Amino acid sequence: MSNKVKEILMVGALAGVAYYISRCYRQKKQKQRELRETLHFQIF
Repeated sequence: MSNKVKEILMVGALAGVAYYISRCYRQKKQKQRELRETLHFQIF
């Protein structure tokens, strides 16, 4: 029984880490996009 609980906790932890990484990646991409657009508008 405790093995199943450990497995579930591990899967949950992995999912949480993956979600956190993907969220940070998306935010970084969004910031880069905004920077690029502001730069584009300043140039043109």
